[in-house]
Amino acid sequence: MFSGVKNFISRHKRKFLVTGAIIGGTVITVRYAQRKLREFQEAQTRAFIEKTKRMQHFESTERTCNQAILGLSPSLGDEILKILNSEEILEKLRKNPENKIELWEKLKILSFTRLTAFIYASSILVVTLRVQLNLLGGYLYKDTVTGEAKITDDIRQAYLSLIQHFLKDGINHLVKLIDEKVRMILKKYTLDQKIGLSEVENIFWSIQLAVNSDAKDPNSKMAHYVLPTEVNETGVLSKMFLETLDMLESDDVAILCSNNVSRGFSIAVDSIAEFYTENVKANGALANFTDKPATSKLELNEIYNINSVALHLAKLIPILNGITSKSFDSNSKPPNLATSLITLFLVSDKVKILGANVYEVFSV
Repeated sequence: MFSGVKNFISRHKRKFLVTGAIIGGTVITVRYAQRKLREFQEAQTRAFIEKTKRMQHFESTERTCNQAILGLSPSLGDEILKILNSEEILEKLRKNPENKIELWEKLKILSFTRLTAFIYASSILVVTLRVQLNLLGGYLYKDTVTGEAKITDDIRQAYLSLIQHFLKDGINHLVKLIDEKVRMILKKYTLDQKIGLSEVENIFWSIQLAVNSDAKDPNSKMAHYVLPTEVNETGVLSKMFLETLDMLESDDVAILCSNNVSRGFSIAVDSIAEFYTENVKANGALANFTDKPATSKLELNEIYNINSVALHLAKLIPILNGITSKSFDSNSKPPNLATSLITLFLVSDKVKILGANVYEVFSV
């Protein structure tokens, strides 16, 4: 019996060897595949956890950024109102002085300058802090991943304090440039000249074009207004300073800020349009009457024939002075112009995308 089995095995030895090799190879292959699958699943899990942690850190950075913007906006508005204070001129005008024409001319320049300054400064503040906080956030996230602590509290405070340059010297430089351009554009407009809403838009467009065409254009040369000439530091802080400078003067940021300014002037025109509408109502110049409340300049034009109304520039000046007489106030109901501008730029999708891109670059 045993010899028969032995002979059978001997005859089929090759088959047994091949079959054994196949079975053994299959087992090894299966085990290898299982190990690789586990490694892949573990890698996917780690990547998911990493992505989740990164997303949570980014969202936290964004919340911090929004709080910083809202926290500094009142100081920005107060500084503009301090530099371009109209109260002294108004007080003199109330006394009906002999030089009232001269005072009205000063108020004309001041009103247009202040409105323009609010628009440019609001854009600069929001974009700068969006860049700074996300750049810093990227560095801090890398520190948590590597276990290092390159960003100390002192470095963090020193970096974030750079914005103070804008709130002091930078604002003054910006106002000086805008004042120069406003004077150039408005010199052909007299106080008794009638101005329609479309002409108001043309004035704003001309001011924007003049400012943007200057060698110190705040959109493309933002760092000139925001950052000091240099920082007396070396190492990480100096590196972050140079990286921030490059970001603020990139083409993408310049285009974004130019878009912000255009939208800002549109908000201003919408505010002014309400006063033209009131004038239309007062004169009974209704076009297509409807009980539906207007929510935009376009709807106002549809309901009321605004383009048929023109106000003397002397009547437009108090309107401009009035809508720019208040600083940012998150509790104002309805929101004043300064608040509307900050809110507009704060929730802008393009500004948010900029922040996300900055975080992405500096967190890897």
